[in-house]
Amino acid sequence: GQQVRELTDRPLWVQGGIGRHTAAAAVVGGATGVVLDAQVALLRESHLPRPVRQAIAAMDGSETRVVGDHRIYNRPDLWVADLDARTTADDLAGRLGAASLTDQAVPAGQDAAFAARFAARYGTVGRMVTGLRQEIDDHVHAAKTEEPLKPGNGVAAELGTPYPVVQGPMTRVSDRAAFAQAVAEGGGMPFLALALLRGETEVRPLLEETKELLGERSWGVGVLGFVPKELRDEQLAVIRDVRPPLALIAGGRPSQAVTLEEVGIRTFLHVPAPGLLERFLKDGARRFVFEGFECGGHVGPRSSYALWESQIEVLTEWAAQNSKGRMDELDVLFAGGIHDERSAAMIAALTGPLARAGARVGVLMGTAYLFTEEAVAAGAIGEEFQAQALACERTALLESGPGHATRCAETTFVDTFEQTRRRLVDEGADHQVVWAELEGLNLGRLRVASKGLKRDGDVIVAVDRDEQRDEGMFMIGDVATLRDERTTVHDLHEAVTTGATAHLAAVADDLVAAAEHARPEPQPVDVAIVGMAAVMPGADDVEEFWRNIVEGVNSITEVPPERWDVDTYFDPEWDHQTASQRDGSASKWGGFLREIAFDALAYGIPPASLAAIEPVQLLSLKIAADALADAGYDTRPFDRENTSVVFGAEGSTDQSAASGFRAMYPSYMGEIPPELDEWLPHVTEDSFAGLLPNVIAGRIANRLDLGGRNLTVDAACASS
Repeated sequence: GQQVRELTDRPLWVQGGIGRHTAAAAVVGGATGVVLDAQVALLRESHLPRPVRQAIAAMDGSETRVVGDHRIYNRPDLWVADLDARTTADDLAGRLGAASLTDQAVPAGQDAAFAARFAARYGTVGRMVTGLRQEIDDHVHAAKTEEPLKPGNGVAAELGTPYPVVQGPMTRVSDRAAFAQAVAEGGGMPFLALALLRGETEVRPLLEETKELLGERSWGVGVLGFVPKELRDEQLAVIRDVRPPLALIAGGRPSQAVTLEEVGIRTFLHVPAPGLLERFLKDGARRFVFEGFECGGHVGPRSSYALWESQIEVLTEWAAQNSKGRMDELDVLFAGGIHDERSAAMIAALTGPLARAGARVGVLMGTAYLFTEEAVAAGAIGEEFQAQALACERTALLESGPGHATRCAETTFVDTFEQTRRRLVDEGADHQVVWAELEGLNLGRLRVASKGLKRDGDVIVAVDRDEQRDEGMFMIGDVATLRDERTTVHDLHEAVTTGATAHLAAVADDLVAAAEHARPEPQPVDVAIVGMAAVMPGADDVEEFWRNIVEGVNSITEVPPERWDVDTYFDPEWDHQTASQRDGSASKWGGFLREIAFDALAYGIPPASLAAIEPVQLLSLKIAADALADAGYDTRPFDRENTSVVFGAEGSTDQSAASGFRAMYPSYMGEIPPELDEWLPHVTEDSFAGLLPNVIAGRIANRLDLGGRNLTVDAACASS
């Protein structure tokens, strides 16, 4: 999307990973609009078969895989699980569909995992469209107000840096103290990549040199949580001794972070999946990195949009449902495709509500630093690596096995890797054999690419640029396809903070102007029915009412004895000619509601007050609440400032008639008999309010969180 927007100003619609948070990011990034597919699979209009719906409802995004150039739903018990790397698009022809899991491959992206939340939040397509438009406006407004990436904001104070910017640890690249110094002097937070460095012989000299060079400036170390335990223990022992201000663990666990936090080293954890984030939050972790697979080097399984959307939802639900879930405890870094004003403004839009709730956010970049003058000057990379970055038009994802993928520039080594992988697959080699040989092929290739060095026996020797170009594996992210000019660390940091803040503000202003221009003049006669509720004779809700109509159900019955005594009120000789001379009812038939449960406490009504409230108003209140729920307003966001409540109530009903009878009886008959006194309503402090429709309207307004504003009460409107 960023590439296309830089090339044209024509309408651009973005598809893939779109949710209520990433939709705002896409629009700020230049999208005209967004396209949804699997996200709508569980909305009311969907007609997918139950087994497919159940499968999608249970997704978290990890269940998809790419086979034959198609991303499909995958599960171990399905036939698609047996498809392998040799499967082609032609092999899947005619078998793509969603009618059955047993004989069709269901096309589903990682964003299919959003479907359950979409169904719960919106319910219908119409509500989803309205809701997403409101979400986009809300995210952009929050970001413009909070300015999460403005210098000094976000994680800047927590990190002790002028900018809320982190230079992510890059294996065999960010292993030079001089480069860390350049990043720190440019206002960012540098991280050293320890990778497979030995503790005392390699890690300690690097950390001590960096500590001396940076002085009081903040810096950190990046650790791989999945390296052999012996090596990890070596590294952690040195880290605890030297005590850099921060650490970042990739592929690790909260328990590993605790050992560093205990000695005052604030520690971030890479979290590549929503399930892991839920567990990490329960374990007390509060500092996270969300890095999509557009990044360079070893990557996780989810795209940035799919990952960011899922993780923000987890954080939001954690804060809402957990009494200890405080957003202001969180420090969150976002990585994947970030390198300039536009891309960073997308992060600001994405995280606007997080920042408003108190979370501190920032951006983490890796590939973007490969384009800086300081990266070469400080020896982090050689000139050939930067030349490859500048020339990069496409990246490749090298997969040595499930969960082991590396993103790098398309160079000669990519061809070598793919040829080797195809040979092993064609030979039918075991997965473990494939992984071992491909990982062995990768060994040492990154040092060749970044530093122009390789191991010859026990000696490290230099290689020329031709060999570096042919033999090196140039780990690099998709950002490389977006940049073709050198920059400086300072200019890079300014672009993703000051520049991003200005970019977002401009987009926000444009959205407001466009909305003002596009807003049609209100048409007083236009009415949209967006929700309905009712109770009818023989029907407890609208669905049952329509079903009775379709099935021809007659709900007219004789008067139930608990309503009124037929013998007392029914006049069998009543007719039109004698009506003026006779008393009584002309019929003993009618339509009567069933008993309806009413939860007074749910509406904030003390049970003791019920006797003083008109039953028809209680009934109307319940029906109004049901109509709101049917329209989705019990859960979905909406524009409360432009919402009114119109409530109609009949004046002469049971409660008012009975109260009037109590008041008039003594005037005609004297003292009220005890048996009658027991049945008639007594006058209390609730009596007057219980007869007024505006009280009920106020309760509806409070239910909508309107604060008692925007009420219209029509006492002349009859309710039934």
